Amino acid sequence: MSIIFTIIILGIIIFLHELGHFMTAKYYKMPVLEFAIGMGPKVFSKKINETAYSIRLLPLGGFVNIGGMQPEDDPEKQVKDGFYTKSPFSRFVVLIAGIMMNFISSIIAIFIMLSVTGGVPAGYIKPIVGSVNENSAAKNVLQVNDRITEINGKKIKNWEDLANAIYKINEKGYNGENISLKIMRDNKEINTDIKLTYSEELKINALGIVAAQAKISFFQKISASFYTFGNYFKVMADGLKMLITGKVSVKEVTGPVGLPKYVGQAYKDGGGIGLLNIFILLSINIGLMNLLPIPALDGGRLLFVIPEFFGIKVNKKIEERIHMIGMLLLLGLMVFIVFNDVMKYF
Repeated sequence: MSIIFTIIILGIIIFLHELGHFMTAKYYKMPVLEFAIGMGPKVFSKKINETAYSIRLLPLGGFVNIGGMQPEDDPEKQVKDGFYTKSPFSRFVVLIAGIMMNFISSIIAIFIMLSVTGGVPAGYIKPIVGSVNENSAAKNVLQVNDRITEINGKKIKNWEDLANAIYKINEKGYNGENISLKIMRDNKEINTDIKLTYSEELKINALGIVAAQAKISFFQKISASFYTFGNYFKVMADGLKMLITGKVSVKEVTGPVGLPKYVGQAYKDGGGIGLLNIFILLSINIGLMNLLPIPALDGGRLLFVIPEFFGIKVNKKIEERIHMIGMLLLLGLMVFIVFNDVMKYF
């Protein structure tokens, strides 16, 4: 079942990505020769007007074949209205559209997830005490409805600020010393000291409190969706940075073969919401990967379009050769990741 879920989720993400390229190419009247989901031999294909709509055997990607992306030396041989006959701006839009579809669809999915679960991101939760753990040192200091405004002199505006402040205290090495708090209680400001209590559940020294139940409006939920997307994006960008700098081994990267294991676990733990969260993570991840300035990827092609905005022309034949080399390197990397995924099962 996890394999089927994985194929469906990847299929939707790839379809939306390629749909972005397809719609913008059609908008700029570029000839689209094929819209394909999957790679390898064709399983199904139907031609409507100039475009063949195909499903291919391997669910590992997809593509939109736009006429004229292979530049000709002879201008008379160029495809009419082909990719390279269009302005740099229109080519930029077509190339970035797939990435934007991934990001937009992930934001919509986050909105759906927040709506269904009633969840509120930490940045939108006020630092108001909803309950105090009976076994914590805060039991005799804090009360329900207290609003924490400062921790060790640091301003606290929301629950995320509070969590970050406690995390930094732990990061420096907490040894049972007093933590200074500033709280608002019944419209009166109170300065007090408190000790943290070790949480077995969180594996960290914590205040031992739970936030007051929070609700947000429809428009706040839209804002919270963008906010959550930004947090996810930052975490993935940091992970990618660690991978590039060698702090994380390539062997730890999970590819399409290893993905069903995590999809199955997500479904087991969270059902449909777990699968929706996987969709969000993969959508952002695929969009981020395509944004990288690597030849053959969308970001690599954008790298050659941007100079044209400043009047700098790049030889299109040389550009395509660079993209071809990039494609071969990416295929080699994919083979390595697939092999590594297979080995993890043993």
